[in-house]
Amino acid sequence: KSADLSETYTPVAPTKPVGFVSVCTGAGIEELFKDLGVDTVVSGGQTMNPSTDDILKAIETTPSETVFVLPNNKNIIMAAEQTIPISTRKVIVIHTRTIPQGISAMLAFDPETGDEDNAIEMQKSTERIATGQVTFAARDSDFDGHSIKKGEILAMLGGKISFVENDVDKSVMKPLKQMVKRESQFITVIYGEDVDESSAALLEEQIRQKYGAKTEITVINGGQPIYYYILSVE
Repeated sequence: KSADLSETYTPVAPTKPVGFVSVCTGAGIEELFKDLGVDTVVSGGQTMNPSTDDILKAIETTPSETVFVLPNNKNIIMAAEQTIPISTRKVIVIHTRTIPQGISAMLAFDPETGDEDNAIEMQKSTERIATGQVTFAARDSDFDGHSIKKGEILAMLGGKISFVENDVDKSVMKPLKQMVKRESQFITVIYGEDVDESSAALLEEQIRQKYGAKTEITVINGGQPIYYYILSVE
């Protein structure tokens, strides 16, 4: 559930040592984080950045002594860090800048290990992952030296514009070519609310033909707004 700031809330009593808060949007992505063990999801990302209050509320209503927070966006890391001195919990913010980094951090968590060691391993796991994002220009603009027209499709690599395209499928295949290395083992493709299932299936087929022999490919219906596709290669 998402936080409504008009209501007051009471911190819940911790019933377990460790819990997780993740910032994300899109029904499929929320479900994925919950499957991975996230207790509380804060709705947000790209255009709707949650406030420190939103994140604090999610932390305080997570029934754990230690709460790991995954901002999953570079613009939210600071708001998340500001909860550390004001929370009744021990808060550890993992600097996840993208959804794939957040997923990777959750997979790296080891319940048998202490908080500090987990924080180190979770952070390390985010550095082993390449992230690509495919979105569209909401308006004419000049960005990273690219002149961009409204409606053009943008492929981002590691948060920077890699190139501008008019074709969504090409704007997925091109960054993958740069992201997939000889030692890559996993490709994950998360498609958004503006992509229909048949388009996603056709694209998956293209990716399998090109990379399927050497890598494990997972395609997920994330239902996220703004991004047609979020890509990760590990």
